[in-house]
Amino acid sequence: MKVSSGNKPVQTLANKVKRGNIILKHRLQRREGVWNKESKSLLIDSLLRGYIVNPIHTISEGGKQYVIDGVQRLGTISDFLNDGFSLYKNLNPVEIEDMTYEIAGLKFSKLEQPVKDAICDAQIQVYEITEYTDKDVREMFSRLNSGKPLNTTQKMTPNMSDYMSDAIFDIVSHPFFEKVLTPAQFKSSVDQATALEILMLCATTEDYEINSFSRKDKEKFIEYSNYKDLNDKVELIKQALNKLDENFDEDVKIPKTSLSFIIFAICRVIKEKKGMTKAMDAIKDFLANYDTNEEYKGYITQGTSANTSVVQRLEYWRHIVKSL
Repeated sequence: MKVSSGNKPVQTLANKVKRGNIILKHRLQRREGVWNKESKSLLIDSLLRGYIVNPIHTISEGGKQYVIDGVQRLGTISDFLNDGFSLYKNLNPVEIEDMTYEIAGLKFSKLEQPVKDAICDAQIQVYEITEYTDKDVREMFSRLNSGKPLNTTQKMTPNMSDYMSDAIFDIVSHPFFEKVLTPAQFKSSVDQATALEILMLCATTEDYEINSFSRKDKEKFIEYSNYKDLNDKVELIKQALNKLDENFDEDVKIPKTSLSFIIFAICRVIKEKKGMTKAMDAIKDFLANYDTNEEYKGYITQGTSANTSVVQRLEYWRHIVKSL
């Protein structure tokens, strides 16, 4: 593995993101935009005050740089320079060349020119990695994040093969997840956990028998599927997501404990050539009456990852599909 590094001006990095020379989407990274406004604002504030900002780590592939650590930082910078958000209202003024400037509550375009220049000229260290193996990248990613409080799904990511990582990445890139998940859920990688659960549910129709959504069983499934061809399953799941996206508005509320099962149900509807209109009606009826559905809610009282809970919900949705 060969590593080079250098300090790059913020404006240069933002321009590269805009032109597509730096790519913020990579299967090892959380999606862009999961930071809250305060976290984003503190990053910009740090750049203005000359505070140390953690470096960006990229790998070179096909003439482009893919960010494997630093997506939130680089995405925030690019977004702010394009007036994507205003700074936190509690930020203190900054001093530049003996002059004091207000920055609180302002977008980039509303800042005074010396402040704009200071942000654009601020530099961040960027590591560019070439001549690497996939194992190198995964091991380095794991070590870079060893001191961070990663959740269960994030800890499993380095154990996934490229086949599995690509499958998860392809599924979570679908816009339907933007409708049903909150920024906090994206930050916790609920989208990735859901994608893995859908793959597990879809595999139960073949030579794999689902036990639970526990970490142990998820790791077993990853080992089982790591080098299998998942393209057919992914395409079926994407078709199901397309149907759901067409039938539900932006403000749809789907409990995360049911999301993977609902997507699985539509996969079965497509595969078994059942009536899609009736299927969507059944889902809408389920969501409308969820609060009073004591039978279904009883399935999750002992934990959403437990064997009994997963099997009962799976049978519930299989029954709905069968009845269409």
